[in-house]
Amino acid sequence: MNSKFSLFLLLSPLLFFTCKTEPNGFHPISTTEVESSLQKILIQAKEGEIILLPEGTFSFKRALSFNDIPNVSIKGMGKRKTILSFKNQIEGAEGMILKNAKNLLLEGFTVQDSKGDAIKVQACENVTFRDLETTWTNGASPENGGYGIYPVSCKNILIEKCEASYAMDAGIYVGQTTNAIVRENYVHHNVAGLEIENTRNALVYKNIAKQNAAGMLIFDMPDLPQANGYKVKFYDNIMEDNNGENFSKPGIVVNTLPSGTGMLIMAHKDIEVFNNTIKNHRSMGIGINSWIFTGQPFESKEFDPFCSNINIHDNVITETNGPAIPTTDFGKLLFAICGDKSPDIIIDGIFNPAALDKNGKPNGFCFKNNGDIIFRNMNAAMGATPENITRNMNDDISIFDCEIPSFEVGDFDKWLTTK
Repeated sequence: MNSKFSLFLLLSPLLFFTCKTEPNGFHPISTTEVESSLQKILIQAKEGEIILLPEGTFSFKRALSFNDIPNVSIKGMGKRKTILSFKNQIEGAEGMILKNAKNLLLEGFTVQDSKGDAIKVQACENVTFRDLETTWTNGASPENGGYGIYPVSCKNILIEKCEASYAMDAGIYVGQTTNAIVRENYVHHNVAGLEIENTRNALVYKNIAKQNAAGMLIFDMPDLPQANGYKVKFYDNIMEDNNGENFSKPGIVVNTLPSGTGMLIMAHKDIEVFNNTIKNHRSMGIGINSWIFTGQPFESKEFDPFCSNINIHDNVITETNGPAIPTTDFGKLLFAICGDKSPDIIIDGIFNPAALDKNGKPNGFCFKNNGDIIFRNMNAAMGATPENITRNMNDDISIFDCEIPSFEVGDFDKWLTTK
């Protein structure tokens, strides 16, 4: 008998055992095969398969990829119990990259020290991230990956009970996505804790952001495939003590963020921020600015660079203890114009001309029942230099004492009941 054929017969039972899927769709993986076989198992996954990862720390030199297969679950034994380490990664821009899948569940594991983004999910629909952790174990470094949990260009996203730390950009980032729920997560020691960007229909609630440079962001960015996010409800969150280092690389937008920021809203529309606790920030509690304020050009004709329909009410904003941290240009500006009295709410004062009434008062900006706060309107439309802002800035919040009707944000019940 041919020796190669004999070897195949000898090994074939072992190969069958290693790669087989249980009849009920469960595919448990032994500790000895995770590092050697997980990528192959992901490539060969069948519709409806539940891939079960054991407890332990497993090292990978290349990114793990998954594409196209619907109704697949990847489950570990819990964050910090099942650990996928990319500390010795030599190939790939992410730790895990998952694309073009429907009904995807990621649950119960940690991704550490990826060269780039930790868990990137792109162009997927109906995705649940649950009980995950992303982190970089060497602490704050510009060499860390940009994003921890990173769904982009997706539809129907649920992120819950996850933890993200030490991302060089944002710990949890939801970008260019339609329909997202982000709840009960903990983000800490990132540059930005949690960011919602160019996203439509989002509920963000019961999250905690601590010890980031900036706690939580809602941004609209120009020149992206999905322009002009809208309808974000942001409530019951805690943003506290976000005075950490901005360790991001120069040239990216978050590199301009002043450390000591509770929350920043930029160029977005249809936002309701309520029942949040925003405490102990050195530079500002909540900032609202247009893209015009950045001074950066854009090409997209669809992009609206102005904020509109911003409703901030019934929040507790306390201990905004100046002076601002002057380690970025924005921080230096706040330091120069505000001195020791950092603002609880500050707005750039650059409004869409179409949103002004006949007296020049902006419509669609309401700040109400946020306590005894320090407010600043920079009036930067009259000149954005420190000298002009110092001359024109005022603390008249009365023109923003109004109410905006609350809005509904989609019907998530049908999709959520399937997870």
